[in-house]
Amino acid sequence: MLSTSLAVFRYEFKKSFGLGNTMLWLCVIAFPTVLQLLIDQASSNIPVEFSGVLLVGTIPGAVCLMTILSSMSPYLNTELEGNTWPYVAVRPYGRTSMMLGKYLVSVTRSIIAGFLAIALVFLSTSLNELNRDVPPVLMQPAQAGTELAPLSFDQPAFESNEPTEPGSDSYPLWLALGILVILSSLCYSTLFCLLGTITHKRPMVVAIVYTLLVEGLISMLPAVVNTLTINFYLRSIFLRLMGWQLSDLPPQLSFLDDPNLVSQLGTSGDILSLGVLCTIFMLVANALLRNREYHVGQTL
Repeated sequence: MLSTSLAVFRYEFKKSFGLGNTMLWLCVIAFPTVLQLLIDQASSNIPVEFSGVLLVGTIPGAVCLMTILSSMSPYLNTELEGNTWPYVAVRPYGRTSMMLGKYLVSVTRSIIAGFLAIALVFLSTSLNELNRDVPPVLMQPAQAGTELAPLSFDQPAFESNEPTEPGSDSYPLWLALGILVILSSLCYSTLFCLLGTITHKRPMVVAIVYTLLVEGLISMLPAVVNTLTINFYLRSIFLRLMGWQLSDLPPQLSFLDDPNLVSQLGTSGDILSLGVLCTIFMLVANALLRNREYHVGQTL
């Protein structure tokens, strides 16, 4: 099954770089840079924290999501409309291999798009105040001697009111964004895979509505239900990686000044929670794909 999945990945990945798809893909990648350039021209008094959160919303939250939306959501619909589903369905493990192969395509394209957007925005704009050379969170001097001791990856759960000195226990902005691009690509691809399997007739419409309502609105509610969203954990990981305390955020980000809007599990707990959600999404999608009957032309 692994070799079949890789064969599907190679074929679909090569096919995804058609002229029209590539032009649209490049426009999406350039969007965060254009937006940041406009902000730089309009005002120089915008806090760097606001620019950091804006990049999270435009790179992992827009570039990656748009890439995944166009590649993963209609993965089953494409097979049904293209009359290729019977050939997939009759092969041993054909359905699962097709799903995994297209999942790998979605993740790969999303990560590439996110990394290109990060490189472009930092080469074209002045966002160096939050962009240090080495992540000091990886190592800190030991109290005795000259050896370096590892610093814990899990920061306090945003409860301290002490101001955080930039660069003392935080990652550089580019690295924090890179980590979020990888996590966002892996997690949202599983979510859109499930949505594309359940609602294969109108996959992109349902995916857009779900993203706006659940990942956008419900994830910002100070209630337990927001712990079922991917955005809740990604937001918490980013704030923790940057070493920001809720009480120290500028007025423009006052909507985040609520401890119920961030996870108290720590970074490892957040990643574990994301892993559990993604595993459930993929298992349910695979079970539906293998046990439901699909007919060519039923999407028309």
